[in-house]
Amino acid sequence: MRRSVVIFLALFFISLSALSAQRANFQITQQNGYKLVTVSNLWPGANASRTYVLYPRGAQAPRDVKADLFVQVPVRRAVIYSTTYIPAIETIGELTTIVGVDNASYVYSPALRAQIAAGTTVETTKNFIPDIEKLIALKPDVIFNYGIGNEWDTYPKMQEAGLPVVLLGDWNEQDPVARAQWAVFIAAFYNKESSAQARVDALGKAYATLKNLASGAADRPKVLVNGPFQGVWTVSGGKSYMAQLLNDAGGDYLWSDNASSGGITLSVEAAFDRGLSADVWLNPGYGVRRIADVRGLDPRFAALPVLQNGNVWNNERRMSPGGGNDYFESAVMNPNLVLEDLIAILHPELLPGHAFTYYCKLSE
Repeated sequence: MRRSVVIFLALFFISLSALSAQRANFQITQQNGYKLVTVSNLWPGANASRTYVLYPRGAQAPRDVKADLFVQVPVRRAVIYSTTYIPAIETIGELTTIVGVDNASYVYSPALRAQIAAGTTVETTKNFIPDIEKLIALKPDVIFNYGIGNEWDTYPKMQEAGLPVVLLGDWNEQDPVARAQWAVFIAAFYNKESSAQARVDALGKAYATLKNLASGAADRPKVLVNGPFQGVWTVSGGKSYMAQLLNDAGGDYLWSDNASSGGITLSVEAAFDRGLSADVWLNPGYGVRRIADVRGLDPRFAALPVLQNGNVWNNERRMSPGGGNDYFESAVMNPNLVLEDLIAILHPELLPGHAFTYYCKLSE
């Protein structure tokens, strides 16, 4: 038994001696007998960082090390509070370790939905509040969660109950490849960061190639995004993740002059006025599949030239029976596929015959 542990430790330490995120706001470094994972910029304005110590299963936790959490790896039981973590775990072959999800109806992955149907993965939120008793009963090695810095955060109650919460800041990354890099962060808890990094390197190269292709386009179509909800219209800021994708795809985002990296709340009238110059309209609303559905949102929209031309697209090509949208699941870890879709929408001549992954054009 002791010899087996020694061999395991040796293999553990032979893994990358210092694996660091190239651009993302986390760092993984190999220390003497454990991995030290540090996270910063978890949400806009977050000053505090988080430190996690990952040490080999069967070994003793390192002493004299300050950390927010000590985790034995590889983890065997995980709970996730964002569907964006699913592909990071699924692509490294560890989907069966997911024993709990926030909301089962949001899950797109057919394999994970099969686990939910079989009862091996359960829902851990009730009435928008974490079910602490159920979480404790699941005995997770780790709960992958996130913070937004206000009263809507779910992780404080988990921490108060002594649950092993690990916070991710992927959603706060505005660079698409940096956001995908968080797959490496998750993989570190399974001792599979090297394979995850190889995948990120490959998609990063693919993204750069597509970006270069789009940069040679003759024009830059003006792009309108989103639609009204309960009387307001929220769009992405000019320094946001979506704005970056559109710029890299060769588009002229209508709010590119805005300096925010977050959302901008507008009146329907203000968004409509700017939308009059749009050549393309993306993501007008949940469940919107036809041009007639868009007209139904507001009768004034019939006057928008982009709607008259029928150049309206929604990111709902891949939906689960329960309403889970794969765009909000695997797209984050596949920014090259999103970029490819956007280039095909904005510059179809650059990618003739493109088979769309996430986007579909609205029918009449």
